[in-house]
Amino acid sequence: MDRLDIKDAVYHFARDRGDSRDQFSLTVFDAGDRAAPSFEEVVAHMEARAPLVHGLGMRLQEAFLNLDYPRWVPDISPPAERMSDHDLRGASWAEFEAFVGGLLRGRLDLREHSWHLHVVRGVRRAPLVQGAVTIVILQVGHALTDGVGVSRMVRSLFEPSSATAQELPRKTPVEQRSAVAGVLGAVVRAPIDLARSRWEARRAVRAYRGAPPGLPALPATALNGAVGPERVVRIVPMPAEDVRAGTASVTVSALCAVGECLDEYLGDGDGRLSDSGGTVAAFVPMALPSDAKWRAANRVVVGTVDLHVDEPDPETRAELITGSLKNERARVTAEPLLRLARADERVPAPIVRFVQGRRFRQRDRTPSRVGAQTTVVSVDRGRASLELCGSAARFSAGFSSLEDGRCLNHGFFGFGDTVTVATVACPDAVPDLEAYTQRLVDRLRRHSGQS
Repeated sequence: MDRLDIKDAVYHFARDRGDSRDQFSLTVFDAGDRAAPSFEEVVAHMEARAPLVHGLGMRLQEAFLNLDYPRWVPDISPPAERMSDHDLRGASWAEFEAFVGGLLRGRLDLREHSWHLHVVRGVRRAPLVQGAVTIVILQVGHALTDGVGVSRMVRSLFEPSSATAQELPRKTPVEQRSAVAGVLGAVVRAPIDLARSRWEARRAVRAYRGAPPGLPALPATALNGAVGPERVVRIVPMPAEDVRAGTASVTVSALCAVGECLDEYLGDGDGRLSDSGGTVAAFVPMALPSDAKWRAANRVVVGTVDLHVDEPDPETRAELITGSLKNERARVTAEPLLRLARADERVPAPIVRFVQGRRFRQRDRTPSRVGAQTTVVSVDRGRASLELCGSAARFSAGFSSLEDGRCLNHGFFGFGDTVTVATVACPDAVPDLEAYTQRLVDRLRRHSGQS
């Protein structure tokens, strides 16, 4: 890992405009009949583990005059400098959720550190926890990796017997001279790279024209306006059997419940959005196949899935969503669309910064039409085998970032036999996220037959 690919760099460049695309991965640990670990013990754990996790020993170094893309260089600062102790002694779970909402407003400067670990202690009566609770929230810059990569990092940090990796070497003077040479080479190659990228883009567009189209744009709703600075979250862990409807996957079951909930929430008065012919759709991040040609560390593309809210029968709706999900995954991971995305890999960094800045200044914060009303993230984070200084992990969650046009996002995070529902919203658009999330949870239980 060295020079940023354009598809990773855009996350870093967005920070200059005040946007945060950082990823936050939450894990809740239960001390049982033991004492909760102290902050010093957690620091010692991270000092032993973090140097062995690929990517956590890196920070970004900008190119001279930003003439090239930034490069990853070793971060030799001690892990303690990238950790915060939050003593919320006596705080309720609702107060902790409010704390997380505030945390989501922060953003990392990857030129200093690529990650930060927030250690939260003292929360009382956390769900599924019998003893003293310790909550860790790993904040990672999106330019470093995608959500799947963050999940791998968390497992490497807290597995009882973590797979060891080689510590990344420190930058040597020879490597530093190579970085300078790389900037000079980028300047010299810029006209040729730009010409080649536009030529490849034209070829990619011609190939893409024959690909199946995605869903047409939808009229914007109350959830698709400008995003304010505040964030509210709700975190509800549930037994997996309370989420999965029949033989449907967790992802399909979640999409069924979200669709029905939004159809009602966005309806006019006592009706539903679908009563007037409206459509509910969701953006769904999808991991690329392992054999897909893709230079970026972020190996996720976003598909748009019709939630078929006009179908009254839940089983039929689940079948339709399964088909829509399959077809959209095939469309967005097919070679024509990936080739179109790869066509920009040679665009010089100064041009990318300029174009991105112009788009930001000209953006429509309140669009009249959108691709989907919300984002639904579904992640399986594996076995519930994580430990922290003798405390056992009970559940895990994450929080996808909001942006203008999408003021409400949904996350479903599997961890062992538990699925955690994590909703994130701008309170200007969703004034009562608690009531909305409770309706969503009730829908999930009803579809699964557990209520």
